[in-house]
Amino acid sequence: MTDFQVAIGGIPLPGRYHISLGERHPSHVGAIAADFRTSGDVITEVSIQPGYLHRAAEKLFEVRDYRSLIMLADRHDWMASFSGELVTTLAVESAMRLTPPPRATRLRTLLAEYARLHSHLSYLSYVAEEEFVSSLWATVDDLRNGLLHWSGNRVHPMLCRVGGLSTDVPEGWLNSLGTLLGRVSTLAGQLRGSLENTSERFRGLAVVNPTICHEYGLSGPVARSCGLDLDLRRSGLLDYGSCFEPAPVRTAGDAHARLALLVDELDTSCAMVSRLAEGVPEGPVATKLSRRLKVPEGEHFSEVEAPWGTAGVLLVSRGGPTPWRLALRTPTFANVSALERLLVGARTDQVADVVASMGYAIGDLDK
Repeated sequence: MTDFQVAIGGIPLPGRYHISLGERHPSHVGAIAADFRTSGDVITEVSIQPGYLHRAAEKLFEVRDYRSLIMLADRHDWMASFSGELVTTLAVESAMRLTPPPRATRLRTLLAEYARLHSHLSYLSYVAEEEFVSSLWATVDDLRNGLLHWSGNRVHPMLCRVGGLSTDVPEGWLNSLGTLLGRVSTLAGQLRGSLENTSERFRGLAVVNPTICHEYGLSGPVARSCGLDLDLRRSGLLDYGSCFEPAPVRTAGDAHARLALLVDELDTSCAMVSRLAEGVPEGPVATKLSRRLKVPEGEHFSEVEAPWGTAGVLLVSRGGPTPWRLALRTPTFANVSALERLLVGARTDQVADVVASMGYAIGDLDK
């Protein structure tokens, strides 16, 4: 029996090996470590230490008023910051019984799918072949630059505001989407080919099933890869009723199915963004509110379909200008906890493949 330790990320620790998922992968900062027990090169036991990034964020919410706390909410998934600020804003609006203008809801829906494209494409760089990986990252950068243009050069967009959006879409922004979406669709085809060329590498690896999903709270592409169709977008939230196009679920539940489902969702999200851009109604993007907001006393919950699954916010108010409690439910925190089970039986040289297929994101390791 052999014991050794692995640090997943870019910070070397004494006595630990470094597993890199790529210089631009969000795990590169080294916020997670896994202690393995092995027999030969097969993993028999795993202990995950999620690290310390973003600790105490939920306590910081308690001293921020309802307008300023959004700046913290979009830091919990750097690949899809908009999802965090969206679900938090929706929780406050639900508690206040506040409905934003139709134009704001339409644009929020578009931004949610735009964030999904950015997130999925970033993670799929792990399987991209050398001849088009530079094109992939150029497209990821252009997707981010689109958000920078809209948000005023913010790395974290902070476009959501209670009652709508902080600013309307820039002139010409929607018309420029066609070329960018075409590039994403082309990359989806290339990535599908890359997966097929390496299919044996990922098939049968770290298989999940509906029972495991329920036990660990797995959702999103991970659940849909084993036939469990959990997708909050079909619930009528936001403006998905006019554009929702789901990717077909898969049943194998292995790393190949998870990655292939991400590729499929590139195509469906492109289609949804295109439809949403064509039907943006006229009107304001924000509701005029008082400078100091107060949320009715009680417990309020909101959730959205983030790129890697269900993102939720539990808001507890005692009627004051700040939350008494604001708890986050981030999807890949559940995914990371499941690694302790899914890595057992894998070889040590397959660890990076499993982690990449489970959507490990730096900001979700927050508890």
